[in-house]
Amino acid sequence: MCTFDTDKIYLTWKKDTLSKRHIIGVLTRDDNQYFFKYLPDNLAIAQQSGFSYYPAFDNTKKVYKENVIDVFARRLLNPARRDYDDFLKYWGAENYKDDIFAILGLTGAKLLTDNFEFIAPHQEYPASFNTNISWINVDSEQVVNSIKQLPIDVINQKIMLLPEPENEFDSNAVKVLFDNDKLGYIKSIHCKNIFDAIAAGYKVKHKVANIIKNGTIREILLKINIE
Repeated sequence: MCTFDTDKIYLTWKKDTLSKRHIIGVLTRDDNQYFFKYLPDNLAIAQQSGFSYYPAFDNTKKVYKENVIDVFARRLLNPARRDYDDFLKYWGAENYKDDIFAILGLTGAKLLTDNFEFIAPHQEYPASFNTNISWINVDSEQVVNSIKQLPIDVINQKIMLLPEPENEFDSNAVKVLFDNDKLGYIKSIHCKNIFDAIAAGYKVKHKVANIIKNGTIREILLKINIE
């Protein structure tokens, strides 16, 4: 199960699956009050890529206080569904079944109909969380074919996390290697959590929690443990 110890989670957006992820807003909790606001500097950069606003919150200069958690909760699976417990288990959120804020942060609340995703920072130590690999290197036949064919326990032995401070887009970037070939990157916010943990001397363990394949690699979910 995952850990969750934060009073803020970030709303991110990207133009399409191959584009850069932008942190465009922050959802915060103060006791039982919830607030959402856009982050002006990040927003300006995202707007250059075509972002306008989240459909329910069109005033990018306003701090929203009314019905905020209810609006975002609509992105989550209906708790009445039979597979709801499986959904929570997949994301390690079983302990937060009655905490919508935590479930948003731990699961990302992604939809097939848009490119928004919540990401929770994990600055608590020890920490445990699931994260999708971004920028999966589907152009490498060796990487794709190996991952499609090998069992997960063998894949785990071949995966390594490598901080990449010289990365031109993010000085906190963490590259994911497979058999010394680039597999992809840890996504925004989580990469800083891992980068900082490694720099501080914490032990960072990782394993593949799930792989979705459909002709090629669609998604790789990693379970990260920082000790």
